[in-house]
Amino acid sequence: MSSFSQQPSTTIRRCGGSVCRSDDLFTTLSALDADTLARPPHSIAPLFKVLSIPCPLPLRRYAIAACALPVLLLAACKDEDKDAHGKGKPGQIKLKELDSPKDELSKEVEAFTGNHTRIVWTQARKKGASDTFAVSEDLVLVGIDTRNGLGIREILEKPGNYSRPLISTDGKTILFTDKNTVRKGGKKHYKPYIYKTDWRGTKPVRVLDGYATQCWRDPKTGVEWVYAVRNLRATKGLSLEAQRLVRFQLEDPTKEELIYDDSYITPDNIQFSRDGTRASALFPWPNAGILVQENGQWQAKKLLNGCWTAYAPDNSGLNWVFDGEHKSVTMYADDGAKSWSLKFNDAPGVKGREMYHPRWTNHARFITLTGPYSKEKNSSGNVINKGGGSAEIYLGKLTPGADKVESWLRVTKDKQGDAYPEVWIAGAGEAALAGHQIRSGARSAATAGTWPVDHSGLLLVWRDREALNTFRDRSGQKLEARLDSQGAARFGRCNEMLLDGGSFVMEEESAAPAVAHFQDHAPATFEAIVLPTAFEESGSASSDKPNANQSAQVLHAPGMHLQLRDGKLTVSKAAGQSWKSSQPLPDSPFHLMVTRTEAGFALYVNGQPAELQPFPADEVAPVSDAIIFGGGWQGGLLQVALHDHALLADQATAHAASAQARISSLPAAPPRVRVKARLVETSAMPTPEGIEPYTAALVAYVYEVQEVLEGDSPTTEKRLLVKHWGMLGREPVQGFPRTEGQIYELVVERQSAHSHLNGERVMDDTTAFDLEPWFDVSSPRVTPAK
Repeated sequence: MSSFSQQPSTTIRRCGGSVCRSDDLFTTLSALDADTLARPPHSIAPLFKVLSIPCPLPLRRYAIAACALPVLLLAACKDEDKDAHGKGKPGQIKLKELDSPKDELSKEVEAFTGNHTRIVWTQARKKGASDTFAVSEDLVLVGIDTRNGLGIREILEKPGNYSRPLISTDGKTILFTDKNTVRKGGKKHYKPYIYKTDWRGTKPVRVLDGYATQCWRDPKTGVEWVYAVRNLRATKGLSLEAQRLVRFQLEDPTKEELIYDDSYITPDNIQFSRDGTRASALFPWPNAGILVQENGQWQAKKLLNGCWTAYAPDNSGLNWVFDGEHKSVTMYADDGAKSWSLKFNDAPGVKGREMYHPRWTNHARFITLTGPYSKEKNSSGNVINKGGGSAEIYLGKLTPGADKVESWLRVTKDKQGDAYPEVWIAGAGEAALAGHQIRSGARSAATAGTWPVDHSGLLLVWRDREALNTFRDRSGQKLEARLDSQGAARFGRCNEMLLDGGSFVMEEESAAPAVAHFQDHAPATFEAIVLPTAFEESGSASSDKPNANQSAQVLHAPGMHLQLRDGKLTVSKAAGQSWKSSQPLPDSPFHLMVTRTEAGFALYVNGQPAELQPFPADEVAPVSDAIIFGGGWQGGLLQVALHDHALLADQATAHAASAQARISSLPAAPPRVRVKARLVETSAMPTPEGIEPYTAALVAYVYEVQEVLEGDSPTTEKRLLVKHWGMLGREPVQGFPRTEGQIYELVVERQSAHSHLNGERVMDDTTAFDLEPWFDVSSPRVTPAK
């Protein structure tokens, strides 16, 4: 049930410093009849004490005092619209807009922002409590208006769920969402409602269902729109996923429009440019990017894996993606064509720790966020979730070109679990960042290119980790290829599936059509760009290689099992019928296609037919009811597709030609170095609950180089900062944690050559802020859960 449904209430009045119920008070008064008043003063003294009223002194004046009792009570309870601090009760205070700030904090805020400022956020009701994701019903709505003289105050003090507070563009209306969460079947089910109130704390009015994300005023019509997501998926995790993004008019919620429904979308943060043609979004988390409006249609463009996207409220076209370390952002311009990094954790007192809830204010030069977050002693779990009990609200001021944060202001000092700040600054409508602007049609949001050439009958399209991987089936229904990792499967430097330590499985919901088709033994086609072992390890100083005779799985689907053995491809049916390619496969990236018909299989390598010979299988391919990629193979896959028909030879040639464009753009292998080094500094190991909603995390260690075994020296000094995989697929990586003082052999590459790591969760407790980070490229293994 919504925490804002109507319930009986009793007025609470503060009387002479104590708190008493008004119904109890007047019941007591009604009992003071003539007989009571005639009693001696010492007999009614306890009554006066309970009511916090001085006992009448002289006996002869007891009657006068008793008669004056109602007057004294009214005097003691005067200013009933005031709270214990004299600041006014929610919904009852009479606000006056002052010409200038009066309290010290408001003066400090306006000195920083330069104008009238309003800030609203959600706060855990119990001091020191942590509710970073606003999931509980024990929150209050808190804010400050620098021109009402009240300072920080509870706008809505009734405990409830106040998710993602918003401020209308004129600064007068406050909106929030009650997630209305029900836990059932191990998942959280949401039926969110949007409410509105004001700075007086007027009783919230329910507006519409959904989860509100931003208020935006159309500069052409002056209409105020509220953007919201609908149809939230039930989930076990913390990240929200909705099926639709809509908008409705604030003054007339019946006027509603659909904005986007091509993929799931996460609400934190969806923010729009001033002209309304661009927006930041997650499609869903961790697929971070932008929405671009072209010819009246909205298209999604992924920029990076990360979280807490944001879009500048002017027409500069700047937007950011928060990194997995929760310490900095990647800033983008020109729809992703340009990028640079900004630190968000260098405010005084933060000491390089994690931050959260980063959001652009309505002013292009100002941002807001919360922090710092640090692990509590003897605590376990997500540092963002568990360490939010002392998080404070910060304001940051960007330089005119947004190349760094030039100054910070800490707004709160309450250690009260502050979250989801929203900031409104008067006069922000003309503010703009210098040197940037939205260029209409500068870059298309569509990045799919010409592959796959044949779009009919698609059962799966997975381009790479940086793509949204959405497609349409024969019926026109929009689908998304979603993968779950198993074992030590992860993504490589080309954003490929890296399959040496595990495999990827199609998520059950997205795999259902493909599984059903393959189980029917109907004609089908598999194709992919294959990155063989030689390509993955071409930087030299390779890690352990698998036995050449060991079979390595490429695809496991019902009635179609592809393996590599001795450099050749074997194709099997579930019944044990097998074929092997007569020639070895290339040792450089190539396009692979295998078709299935009633007559058997056909193989194409780089668009050319390749012979398959019957092969006596020494083992029967296991029956599969899933679509699985990889397993025990030192290679990778890109541009994977499954088709519901057997492509012909000319189509194989066309698809291979299209794939060559991608192959030719693959980056050269970075230099690889092998060293012996002594471990001198470690970081805490990740735990599944500690990195939620992530499923993998890196851990940072500092070493002193003892000897360079292969390659050029990685550092001009002895210290070397290395990031290792500490957890993959929610399972700990073998060999970690390591022991300080011991010597280890490392195979590393510069992290700058592995941009795919930018959005990953990182556990970094080291003091090596000045060292260039390196990445451990040795093949990890995990310890499976029992």
